[in-house]
Amino acid sequence: MGIQPQWKKCLRCSNPLEWSIDRKYLVHSNGNVECESKPMNHNQTIPAIETRYAGINFRSRLEAKWAVMFDLLKWGWTYEPTDFNGWIPDFAIHGKEIIYVEVKPVYAFPEDVAKKIDASACPNEVLIVGMLGPMKDDCFDNATIGWLRDHWGSTETNETKSGWWGEAMMGHYQKSNRIGFCHRYGDFTDRISGGYDGGRFGTYPVTLEEVTMLWREASNRTRWNPKK
Repeated sequence: MGIQPQWKKCLRCSNPLEWSIDRKYLVHSNGNVECESKPMNHNQTIPAIETRYAGINFRSRLEAKWAVMFDLLKWGWTYEPTDFNGWIPDFAIHGKEIIYVEVKPVYAFPEDVAKKIDASACPNEVLIVGMLGPMKDDCFDNATIGWLRDHWGSTETNETKSGWWGEAMMGHYQKSNRIGFCHRYGDFTDRISGGYDGGRFGTYPVTLEEVTMLWREASNRTRWNPKK
C-alpha cells in the first residue's frame, strides 16, 4: 500500500509523521497528542479578493490564479460544477475522468478539509491545491501540484466511497502533449491523459523550475488592481 513517509516531519514539533491506520492522513508517529491538540499554524486564513478571469467572477484571487494555471497546463476545467453533502468543489478538471478540486490557502496537507471531503459522499477522485502553486517533492525530482485522493485500494460502503490521500506527482507522459499527474503511492496512471508509461511518475519528471514559470504567469494575469 505504498511507502511509509518516515522522512516527513511536523512543521511545529519536528517529530516524524506516518500514515494513520486507515492510511488517509499523516499523524505523529510518536503519538504527540499535545502537539496534535494545538491549532496548526502552517495553513492560513486569507481574506478573499473577488477576481474576474475568463468571464467568471471567482470568489478569490487564489481560485482565479488556479484557473489560469489550469489553462496554461492545457487542462479543461469547470468552476463550481456541482455540490455534494456539505461540500462544493471549486473546480472540476476534465481529465480522463472528472477530478474535483478544492482550493485552499495552505502549504501543508489540510487534514480537516480532507475529512470534510471524505464525508461528502463525493464518488470521484479529489485534488486539493494550495497557495504556493506546485511545490518540490521531498525526495524526488518531480514537482507536486497538491494532494490527491486516490481510489486505488479504497474502501466502499453503502453510504460513502473514500480513497487515501497522497501527493499528486507531476510528470510528462508519452503520447501526450500535456503535463499530467498521478498519485505518489497508489495508481500511477496519468489523471489527465489516462496514459501509463510503465514508470513511476511518467516518462520523465516535471521539475519545479518548469512549472514555477507557469505559476508566475498565472500570478501576473490575476494581479490585483485596486479600484481608483
